[in-house]
Amino acid sequence: MISEVTFSKKFTAFWNQILPNSKNYIRLINAGLIERVYEPLIPARRKNNIALINVLSFELVKAVATHQLTIDDVSKQNFFKSDEFKLIFDLSMKFLSRFSYGNNVDLPLEHDEINEILVIYKAIYTRYVAKSQKIQVEPEFSGCGFINQANGDIACDGTLIELKSGERNFSVMDLRQILTYCTLNHFMKTPLLIEKIELFNPRMGIAYSEDIESFCQNVSALSSLELFSEIQKFITDINFVEEYGT
Repeated sequence: MISEVTFSKKFTAFWNQILPNSKNYIRLINAGLIERVYEPLIPARRKNNIALINVLSFELVKAVATHQLTIDDVSKQNFFKSDEFKLIFDLSMKFLSRFSYGNNVDLPLEHDEINEILVIYKAIYTRYVAKSQKIQVEPEFSGCGFINQANGDIACDGTLIELKSGERNFSVMDLRQILTYCTLNHFMKTPLLIEKIELFNPRMGIAYSEDIESFCQNVSALSSLELFSEIQKFITDINFVEEYGT
């Protein structure tokens, strides 16, 4: 079994065949189709702490969206010294420890890094949580074929949102990843309503959104049903099993 991230990053021959216009389209997105929401944050001084800052920001959003914390809690002057934040911090470090870069962090966090956490948290909260009638943080998608069960970032009001908080523009892998979520969702017994997709980078202040049918047509010249079926066929095909195994 493999993760949706691994699937998105590898299998280049398959992706190039099924998404023949994806490389051109991502250039168009980054060149002018994106929404510039606000100016990018100042580049991080300690690049090795970016992943931790991003995870902490998202965990704050999740805690507020699920009513474990309130907006007032996070706004308190000493919140980042509180037991509530320590719990979130410990969970974030545990999550990052699963990755090769997870333990490569410099602590304690500096004042500007705490400010980055707040800025990113507020950007995500304001754009989605505060404005949505119905929101799911980390929506769960059942596994399919040799793709494990996966969790997206946010689903709200018919839109699937993928957050990318690095110091970069959007990439082809981002398009593949959100398409993988859409495929897993499509073949679930009780799928979420996904009418649009959106990429949002709160660190760079950029977003891109499009209805799912137009998006699939633009990257593959296929309808969403045709594209999801081709992806599902590949990940459940016996040749995939034989070549990549478990």
